[in-house]
Amino acid sequence: MRLPLTKTYLRRSTLVLAVGIMLLACSLLPGYADPTSPPATAPDQLTDAATLPSEEVAESTDAANSQAEATASPTVEAETEGPYVLAIHDRYPFFETKVTIAQSLTARAGQLWIGTVSGTIEEVDPQTGSFGKSISLAPGGGGMLTVFPIQKMVFEGKYLWGHAGFFEGSNLPPGLFAIDPQTGEIVREWDLNSSEWMQGYERGGEALDFGFGVSPGKIWIDGHIVDTQTFEVTQVSMPTIMTLYAYDGREWMWITAEIGGSCDDLILINVNDPTTGWCEEDWPFFTNAANGDGLGNLMVLAEDKMWMADTGDDGSYVLEAYPADIEQAMETTGPSLSAPSPDSESSIKLFFAGDTLWVLDTIGDRMGYLFRVDPQTGETIDSLDLVGDEGRALGDLPVDIAAEGDNLWVLTTRQLLRIKLP
Repeated sequence: MRLPLTKTYLRRSTLVLAVGIMLLACSLLPGYADPTSPPATAPDQLTDAATLPSEEVAESTDAANSQAEATASPTVEAETEGPYVLAIHDRYPFFETKVTIAQSLTARAGQLWIGTVSGTIEEVDPQTGSFGKSISLAPGGGGMLTVFPIQKMVFEGKYLWGHAGFFEGSNLPPGLFAIDPQTGEIVREWDLNSSEWMQGYERGGEALDFGFGVSPGKIWIDGHIVDTQTFEVTQVSMPTIMTLYAYDGREWMWITAEIGGSCDDLILINVNDPTTGWCEEDWPFFTNAANGDGLGNLMVLAEDKMWMADTGDDGSYVLEAYPADIEQAMETTGPSLSAPSPDSESSIKLFFAGDTLWVLDTIGDRMGYLFRVDPQTGETIDSLDLVGDEGRALGDLPVDIAAEGDNLWVLTTRQLLRIKLP
């Protein structure tokens, strides 16, 4: 059954935005933004909760702090020698001083950028946690109560790329933006509902905002490819409903989506010649993670393997790896590796960094946990509760993950966490 995947994706998007709106509204009430205000009581339905890690969340007590400062000095865990331990080394809580709800994260050497629910992109210094440039992508400049979430961001070529808004259900048109990270200037933007963008193109119904795909020099989004140097836009025959992307690092963009059962719900498009696609009625290596059920699969490239997550035939949630070399994959039957997922729901993110497969539980049955998975065996090596009972009670949900230097960064709705990579 693949239906739970649809529900949990929709639930995650709706819940994160609902929490964001609630926190923004509550922040306007007297005393709410005071870091000394008592925490909310944990909801009755929260179970299997763990205590907060020993390092306490650092809170600002200086009422005169500038809005340009992200947080007070972060709490730093003492460095220890010995085997690698999965632990939070710095916490940068920002909600009380910045009054913003985080939605997405991207990083490159020495730079972090946070996308918010209200349509702004915030530059963050990874050494201090202080905010730098703030860029509003919302039409008309937006405002505190604007709902125009930055769905995804990535560095590609010279620019920071961001997708914001909703394809459906909003009076603000969805947009794709190319931003100069040095100046903060929006160099180019596309209204994804405009006649210029559409040009006879018909978007599939129920187009959900899972972001976009990236390959060298190209952004793949909403049935289009954008050249990241020339800004030339090309329409491409590819699915647009429940669409997820993963570049194989070689020649092909893997795309899973709701394709009506055709192509066994996986399409490959050649990144060098997007007019060339690869569709099979039955991909021989697929078992649980696709199998023609009709919705997009979480995917991530981990060295020579493409990892996917899905509900297995017996109803259990699994992680499966296939050869990223499609020619090799076509000569195999079944996955290279298959292992139980550390979370039994699909409300997760997959990420690869530091020779490790990371599974971030956003609102699944172990909401707020980060899992370290061995990409060679699929074994779950370790886990870490990122937010604790108090964070879950406040709606401090994990939303995104990125790597920068020797660090793994996890973004929640209210804080930024630094974790050393193995």
